[in-house]
Amino acid sequence: MELHLTNRSESNLVNNSMLKKLKSNWENMWMPSAEVVEEEELTKKKAQLEIKRDRKYESRWVWYHTLLAIELALANIFLFWIAINTL
Repeated sequence: MELHLTNRSESNLVNNSMLKKLKSNWENMWMPSAEVVEEEELTKKKAQLEIKRDRKYESRWVWYHTLLAIELALANIFLFWIAINTL
């Protein structure tokens, strides 16, 4: 009887180790590894930096073109003033 129990326990160990190997292979194949997770985090950080950079560029673009529009309006006002005064 004792021999039979050891064979059973050995078969359980073999089955458990086979299941563990199968599980680890499955996880390695379908679950994201630590490298993939790190790469995704790095990509997210880069995207956030690009968004910040884009926002900064957009706000500067708006201010620059606002100043250009004001300058153009002032130039037109001065030209009209000159034209009216020379008549």
